[in-house]
Amino acid sequence: MSRELLFYRAGDGLIATGRLGTNGIFTGLADGKLSPHWAHIVPIGRELLFYRADNGVIATARIDTNGIFTELAEGGLSSGWTHIVPVGRELLFYRADNGVIATGRIDTNGIFTGLAEGGLSSGWTHIVPVGRVLLFYRADNGVIATGNLNTNGIFNGLAEGGLSTGWTHIEPLGAELFYRADSGVIATGRIDTDGIFTGLADGKLSPNWTHIVPVGQEALFYRADNGVIATGRIDTEGIFTELAEGGLSSDWTTIVALTA
Repeated sequence: MSRELLFYRAGDGLIATGRLGTNGIFTGLADGKLSPHWAHIVPIGRELLFYRADNGVIATARIDTNGIFTELAEGGLSSGWTHIVPVGRELLFYRADNGVIATGRIDTNGIFTGLAEGGLSSGWTHIVPVGRVLLFYRADNGVIATGNLNTNGIFNGLAEGGLSTGWTHIEPLGAELFYRADSGVIATGRIDTDGIFTGLADGKLSPNWTHIVPVGQEALFYRADNGVIATGRIDTEGIFTELAEGGLSSDWTTIVALTA
């Protein structure tokens, strides 16, 4: 699995790349600059989809193992997608206000192909990929649902349930990590291939992390206001272990890890 990450500032387009080791140590790789104001940057293998929600413009790129960024292709989609979620090389596009969905695929040349359209319930605040299963969560009432996306871009619902309210981050790290930024409270759980959720463990971290980026079973925690970072790992039982601490530049708006 790739361990490279892309850091991006939406205001000025500045980028940087780095690598997270399995020991939780972060190493910087390269710097550069892109167009500003991308609203979504979505990893698909070593490729990345860039999307502007206001006008639907897209671009694709690739990052190599040295952290070097190469632009691939440009194009356009519908505007206003609030969530773009990768599932293998397929993507789920979702609008939270009306529940409309669409699916597509990006090949290794960065070319986008649309697959299917449909609709779900509106108002989901988080959509988290766990293999080919997706976890849908509403932070205001704790309602969850699960579904899967096949390689033809067809979505199938699986199960429904409920969790605690107010989770600000849900990240897949082998087991799923749930985090509340105001209090630092965490919980872990697991979703099986049938979309059934099982809670595992509870705990607490420092509050106010703005970004949590999964890299396999490790994660990079980052605070945008001061650039402080920390790393940790979740084992198969959902137990969290802190690994290392450090610092980066402040004000990165998007941090993503490559998925292959």
